[in-house]
Amino acid sequence: MKSEYALRLMIVLAKEYGRYLSVTEILNRTRESVPREFAEKILYILRRAGMVKTKRGKSGGYMLARPPKEIRVSDIIFLLDRKAKVFFDMPGCPDELNCVIRSLWKRVENEIERVLGSVTLEDLVKEQEEKLKQM
Repeated sequence: MKSEYALRLMIVLAKEYGRYLSVTEILNRTRESVPREFAEKILYILRRAGMVKTKRGKSGGYMLARPPKEIRVSDIIFLLDRKAKVFFDMPGCPDELNCVIRSLWKRVENEIERVLGSVTLEDLVKEQEEKLKQM
């Protein structure tokens, strides 16, 4: 859930790139789909990783540290999930069947990483805007 919440927050910040938004503004734009407590923790992690920057004061808040086209979905997901494997590594290789299965899971995992690495925040914002136009 952390990485999904982070994507929701980052999409909001990508849409408003160049502007600082308060946590309240960010949460309002996610339609309160991210609990505030999680949002604050996630934004802290994103700030420490250099993906968002902060500014104090009345016009302060959070803003993307880089343009949306430079932030890949994989950067966000693997930061929060510590590159958690979707499929666990199978121990040993007792027979040929297990080796084939392990090889399959590794190919699937590599493909997931490839897809997530090929999508940027800018891509997600554009896709969301297209879907809204179709409604």
